[in-house]
Amino acid sequence: MGLISISVFNETSSMEQAKIDSFIASVLKKLQDIHLDVSDLEMDHIGYQASSDADYEIQKKEFDTLGKRVSEEIVGGRRVGIYELFHPLHVQQYTISAIELIAPKASQVCPSALEHVEFVLKESFALFMEKYPALLWDTSAIDQPDFPMIKLKLGDYIQVKFHLESVLIIIDRKKHGHK
Repeated sequence: MGLISISVFNETSSMEQAKIDSFIASVLKKLQDIHLDVSDLEMDHIGYQASSDADYEIQKKEFDTLGKRVSEEIVGGRRVGIYELFHPLHVQQYTISAIELIAPKASQVCPSALEHVEFVLKESFALFMEKYPALLWDTSAIDQPDFPMIKLKLGDYIQVKFHLESVLIIIDRKKHGHK
C-alpha cells in the first residue's frame, strides 16, 4: 500500500502505519463502490476519534510526538486538536500534512479509532453534490462560518468529509485574524 515515513509508529501505537494504510484503503474502496471519484482531490487530513476524554489525553501525548499542535478548540461541545505532521504521510497517491484528534461529545459512545478522511474540493459543494445525486449527503455543516463542509457516512464510525480549503490554511488565517 502506501509508505509512511514517521519513525515513531510502532505496534502499540494507535497511529501505526498499517492501521493508517488499511483505514485509507478501506475508505477509498467504499468510495469506489459507490462510484464517488476522489482521485484528483487533495486528501487534506485524517481524523482520529478518541473514545473518552481520558483517551483524548493519552492520544494527545502521542500526537504531540507526530506533529505540531496548531489548534485545539472546543467545536460542537468537544475538544478538537489539529496537528501539522512533522513528516507528511504518503499513502497511495496522497500526501497528508495534518491529522485531527477529536474528543467525544457528551454521552457519545464510540471506539478509539481512525474515523474520517477529509478532501479539499475543486468546485462548490453544490456542483460536487450534483455529480452524485443518489448519495445521502449530510449538509448540516455546509454553512458553518469557520469550516463549512459536507459529509457522507460510509459505515458505523466511518465517514468522509469534503471542504473547500485545507484545514491548515483555515487555521493559519484564523490565527492571523483574516476570514
